[in-house]
Amino acid sequence: MFTTLRVLTPIAIAALAGCASDSGTARRDISLRDFAQPSAELRTQDPRSGESIVDAFALDAGASGGAKPADAASADVLATGAQTAPGVDVDPKQPVARPLGPGESWPIEGLVGQLNGRPLFADEFFEPIEDEIIALVAARDRAEADRILRELVRRRFARTVDNELVIAEAESQLSPEQQEGLFAWLRSFQEETIAERGGSRAAAEASLEGEGAMSLEEFMQEQRDEVLVRQLMRDRITPRVIVSWRDVLQEYERRFAEFNPVPTIRIGRIRLSTSVDAERIELVRKRIAEGKDFPSIAGELGVADGGFWEQFGLPPEGVKGLQLSDAIKQRIDGLAVGAMSEPIEQREFVSWLSVLSIEQGTKRSLYDMDVQLGLERELMSRREFFERDRYLNSLRTRWTSDDLGRMEAKLIEIAVSRYLR
Repeated sequence: MFTTLRVLTPIAIAALAGCASDSGTARRDISLRDFAQPSAELRTQDPRSGESIVDAFALDAGASGGAKPADAASADVLATGAQTAPGVDVDPKQPVARPLGPGESWPIEGLVGQLNGRPLFADEFFEPIEDEIIALVAARDRAEADRILRELVRRRFARTVDNELVIAEAESQLSPEQQEGLFAWLRSFQEETIAERGGSRAAAEASLEGEGAMSLEEFMQEQRDEVLVRQLMRDRITPRVIVSWRDVLQEYERRFAEFNPVPTIRIGRIRLSTSVDAERIELVRKRIAEGKDFPSIAGELGVADGGFWEQFGLPPEGVKGLQLSDAIKQRIDGLAVGAMSEPIEQREFVSWLSVLSIEQGTKRSLYDMDVQLGLERELMSRREFFERDRYLNSLRTRWTSDDLGRMEAKLIEIAVSRYLR
């Protein structure tokens, strides 16, 4: 259920405003309270649908003190800007991605659903991420913006649901004594916050609003929720996150290659054409006779990457275990790093090989304390995530009384309607 703000053309504005001023009838200021309990003279017929204009307004009970119309989902708020009817205030600073044109709609405050009895309103949901949405949509084409917008709404809705469920569950677990203790702690914390932020409530409010646009009450509510969540984690999730020595041992064995990497051999090659590079071939032979090593010869010839050719993990049997031809393995097996191999002469090419480097990987034993602690932390984090997800799933089935899929779909519908105009 949501309401749309529709911008009317000047002709429509004149039609709705009526001819009271032309007929000489006295003007009367009206307010939202008049729409909650309208008098007979206000029940003017809406020329668009035949229904009264008063019935076309979707008034929140909290705002007007009256009940919401039954057909609030299809009701429109008629905004006329500077030419609005006397007494009706319309905020000209309503934040939108761009100015609305005649006939365009802007979905406004609407009840999307309830989580544990607490209403979820569209404006309250979108306000914290509205600037992010507008920036993302403006920087992409419509198809990509639509995909990103839907994913963003889904993620935020999932977080909202989880937060509401966890906090409600944590509140339900508090004993009367714990509730009194929490209240006392909050009162003490509020006094400390005021003292640290200027010494007065007004100064503390100004400091918090300057940092995050948050009032003192909202800040205290946030601190209270964090305490409740931590308490619930300690009581319901942490006791189930257990990592034994056997778990650490199995994880080390599963990732043995990661902690015991094989040596890496880097092989270089100089390959010259017998038909084109005859002079360069003779130069290489001359430099080898002079005792020059592979890097210096490759540098003199200008071979790309210093002559680097391939890199392999060295198996336990050494060079003999590499997936290379026998001719290559014979020439580099036992070759000193940087030395030139015997040439491989073919019909069209002559090649020389060299071992550029052999890097021994750092091996880390299971009995290394850092390895044990690192594996334990990883396993605990992984299991904590699993237990938290399992617990949240159980809360969803126990606490949620509304259809989460329908609520998510409604939020996506409002987001697309608002931000992809």
